[in-house]
Amino acid sequence: RAAHRSAMILSLAASLPSVVLVLPPTQLPPTHAGLRPVHSPRALVVAEATTTDASRYGIDPRLANPEAVAEAPEWSAGRVGDLKTTGELRAAVEAAAADGGFVCLKFWREGCAACASTAERFEQSAEANPHGRFFLVNYGRAKEMCRATGIRVVPAAHLYARGSLVAALPLGPSKWEAFAERLGGGGGGGGR
Repeated sequence: RAAHRSAMILSLAASLPSVVLVLPPTQLPPTHAGLRPVHSPRALVVAEATTTDASRYGIDPRLANPEAVAEAPEWSAGRVGDLKTTGELRAAVEAAAADGGFVCLKFWREGCAACASTAERFEQSAEANPHGRFFLVNYGRAKEMCRATGIRVVPAAHLYARGSLVAALPLGPSKWEAFAERLGGGGGGGGR
């Protein structure tokens, strides 16, 4: 069953030139067994997304508002910035794609204990991955964008690489290790 899902993912990736999938050899279908995992500080490890993941952790808000444009949000390598609109997201993703980096969003809300408990780790992840553009999206201040994603659970993360959303996942304390692995091991001290 896992090989079938991996084959479907690889087939989909082949039809979308802006998607990069990095799967461990155990998840590659037999016809792709000769492929080796990519070990790169710039690689995002992308796991399979399910319909449940998309419905709980959101979709790319640019799909709901394809004309949204804005200046790129303020950002410095190794630091976490704030992002409020779909236009800012579009500008950040385009800038990251142009320089070979990635964008990582953390959706959070005030008063959320799980959101607060991962704040320091998220900042450490930004420091450990200076080629990534890390942004916080405050659910209360970026309502239009958050509604466009359909996110129902916070904290959640979106990872964008080469111009596309490659992962939408939970970001609570019990899920941190999976998030750190998606960043290629650079996620705040290996997920501690």
